[in-house]
Amino acid sequence: MKKVFRVLLAVSAILLCLNVAGCSKNAGKDSAQAGSTSKKIKLGVSAFPGWFVYYIAEGEKLFTKNGVEVELVWFPVYSDSIQAFNSGNLDMLCIALPDAVAPYLKGTEFKAVAINDFSNGADGLAAKSQYKTIQDLRGKKVATEYGTIEHFFLLKALETVGMKESDINLINISVGDCAPALIANAVDAACMWEPALSIALSSPENTLLYSSAQTPGLIQDLTIATDKLIRENPEIVTGVINAFLDAGDFYKINPDQCIEYMRIPAEVDAEQMKGVMSGGKIYGLKDMLSGLDGQQEGFLYAVDTAYENALFLKEVDLLDDVPQDRNYFRTMFDWSFLEAIAKTRTPTSGPDTSLK
Repeated sequence: MKKVFRVLLAVSAILLCLNVAGCSKNAGKDSAQAGSTSKKIKLGVSAFPGWFVYYIAEGEKLFTKNGVEVELVWFPVYSDSIQAFNSGNLDMLCIALPDAVAPYLKGTEFKAVAINDFSNGADGLAAKSQYKTIQDLRGKKVATEYGTIEHFFLLKALETVGMKESDINLINISVGDCAPALIANAVDAACMWEPALSIALSSPENTLLYSSAQTPGLIQDLTIATDKLIRENPEIVTGVINAFLDAGDFYKINPDQCIEYMRIPAEVDAEQMKGVMSGGKIYGLKDMLSGLDGQQEGFLYAVDTAYENALFLKEVDLLDDVPQDRNYFRTMFDWSFLEAIAKTRTPTSGPDTSLK
């Protein structure tokens, strides 16, 4: 996804002056471009389609154009990024919505400030080719990582055919180990995300039984920021979001160059990277704003999805209690940044990353 192109960066600054702090709440796009902030922040990134887009922003210097200095910290092991954020070593983090629920309910101080994508095939249940349906997995060894979004996804896949976890032999291994285990015939099936899913399916002995393309919005991916950063440097949060949106716009015009930027941290070739990106529905500002709309059906309303994930975490004993009012999860999101940005740029949808 890459090749050189100058991105249109938009107009007009919004500075909301505060009596106490003097200025700047959710600054608009051009104000960020006018001059860099003095604070350099660290943004934790792992392997998922919507998060790779930040490497386009880095490659095209879109953080700088939006007046922010950002160090992208790559985490090959996704769970390490969550630990780093919870330990105070990151200012912002790319995190799956399900994985944000438990830390938030347990008191970690952050807010979700953007939705980067939802999985549109980047998560899947793969099995040995002799198994043609999910029902065929009854009593079979099915691998995934307990308590993760893949575990949640697996349970939802089983539900579609009236099955439960007790109907299979769940093998608890890391998502990264799922593809090798399936290829080595150590398990009959595995639930995993990209790029592990593509690696597993590269073997003709394996087949895809179910994918996240069949459950739009079930697995949403966020960017979160510490309450401290939001409170003390809201203009940085605005700049990071605008850089992501600019990267999405650049993707629409120069996808080959973007693939090049993104395949480097992914450690795959260009064709494989195109396959990885096809598994996500990348969000633009229009998509992000619609994700806040309570009229959205299914899992596309982020607040409802957070509540459903909380119920799952309680079911697997990773949460002691869940607020009865699902609207409680509105407090996990700070959409004031998106609302302010929408006053400075026209909301559009994200790039189409499907395979043509």
